[in-house]
Amino acid sequence: MNKLHKELVKVAGDMTSSKERVKHRVLHPRNSNKKPYRFTLLSVVLTLCVAGFILVQLLGKETTQTTTWFHETQLDHFERITQMMWPNQNKEYYKEEAYRSYEKLVAAYYFAESLGITYTKDELETERKNFVEQMEILQQSPKYKVFFRGLEPSKYVDVYMKPLLPMYTARTKLYAVYKEKYPTFYAYKGVADIEASRYFQMNFAEQVTAFQKENNIVDHSSTSGTSLVGTVAKVESNAFLFIEGIIPKDLDHMTEEQLEEKYEQADWYPVLADFPVEQGDYITLHSTETGSIEENGVVRKYGLLNDVKVLEPDVTVELNLQNEQEVAEFLQDMPWQTADYMRSPPNYSFQVEGVRIEIWKGYGGSLYLQKIGSGEIKLNSEKAKKLKELLGIEES
Repeated sequence: MNKLHKELVKVAGDMTSSKERVKHRVLHPRNSNKKPYRFTLLSVVLTLCVAGFILVQLLGKETTQTTTWFHETQLDHFERITQMMWPNQNKEYYKEEAYRSYEKLVAAYYFAESLGITYTKDELETERKNFVEQMEILQQSPKYKVFFRGLEPSKYVDVYMKPLLPMYTARTKLYAVYKEKYPTFYAYKGVADIEASRYFQMNFAEQVTAFQKENNIVDHSSTSGTSLVGTVAKVESNAFLFIEGIIPKDLDHMTEEQLEEKYEQADWYPVLADFPVEQGDYITLHSTETGSIEENGVVRKYGLLNDVKVLEPDVTVELNLQNEQEVAEFLQDMPWQTADYMRSPPNYSFQVEGVRIEIWKGYGGSLYLQKIGSGEIKLNSEKAKKLKELLGIEES
């Protein structure tokens, strides 16, 4: 990563997309599944303008001055730029992206304030100087000059960023608090953002809803993410190892290394005060994002979450096969398809040839099967009946 790209990352902050949003982009193609670096600066400028404009709507402070700087026509201008970068999307999509960026920034500000985090004028000035330095580096590239609209970096920061320096300063200090709170968890910023968003929604839901309605914004962030079912394999002081697709009994005869090697979905999640877990808990969690980082040659996978529910250990019936070969032959050459994971724990679970398969009952006697590492398949009532007979599942 060259110096210019590093400065883009500094300006943009953590822009990592969640697994669910990546899936959305696959289903609704764009030019790329990842935001190009040239768009990173655009995201920052768009975020700043939107944040300032919407902050006025929520707080009603300094209305005359702020609405002059952050008028809706400016928002429309940046939406048109976004359309140039991400073509073939509708206007509502761009509004939603802008709103999500706003909420992430402002929520962090108010959450930091609720925790007693304060800042000084000197810290605001330091933040301003950092932005000016970063903008000076970015302006050296001809392809970024258009975003400055003829302004020098210092003037650009004063016009677009100075009113929002308190929010950026507060968020920087909030991230520092969470880095200490989660010393071994790489995505500590994501944890801070999720808890800030939860706080913001609890305390500003009425204003948020009013603004969304007024501006015809449909925010799908509350429904994004994936529900996963699995077992807590290990708990540390600030994170726990969650392994998707296994039941608590699997922990009895497999080491942590074997579990991580065998199952691809073995991720570390943060321990949250609202959702305590213990080793061996059978849980369903709502994962909002997954990623990985390499440390000393070891890849450590992580995830972010906003909900955890502990399940009864026997909610999924474990089947001990006496005719594994027959079952394997029945499942041979099945057309497994990639699909979203089911949002409820499976009714049955079994292993065949060392791979776990989970079963959900469907309508009309049908069955849904998911095979770890392969995907999902739906069996019609006729095939489902045959499989039930092989597995010894009694019709209900």
